[in-house]
Amino acid sequence: MTFDPHFDFAWLGPLYLVAVAWPLTVIDIRERRLPNRLTLPVFPITILGQVFAVLLGDDAGRMFTSLLISALAFAVALALNRFAGLGMGDVKLIAGITLALAWFNPFLPAVAILVAFVAAGAASLVLLALRKTRMGSSIALGPYLLLGFLVALTFQAIP
Repeated sequence: MTFDPHFDFAWLGPLYLVAVAWPLTVIDIRERRLPNRLTLPVFPITILGQVFAVLLGDDAGRMFTSLLISALAFAVALALNRFAGLGMGDVKLIAGITLALAWFNPFLPAVAILVAFVAAGAASLVLLALRKTRMGSSIALGPYLLLGFLVALTFQAIP
């Protein structure tokens, strides 16, 4: 086995999200917010990493695809913000997760979001059954979005 010194710069965005997953989770559970200082850097970091990856020979179409899918996810999440009460921090996190994951596989963001909403729904049902919450209450969605991201990222990392 030989050592490959080539670093895949497209991993910068996902690595950033892994690094801020715990602080975002704690803040969202405690304060019900996802601060811009932690959510917004994913965009320039991910785009910069993808630009470097393209400059080093990766397909530029992958970057275009991830930008397009992220814009679509942002639009859908923004509609959910306007009409269904999704928080703006969640909207930005969904767009950032989508941007970081779609580079590797355009279906990974769907896996992440599906896992997030199934886990959040299951947790809500458990809380309702234990009478720890009521119908109509809100939950911190950020931790579930990050769980979905980590699950999807794990699928990506499995050869």
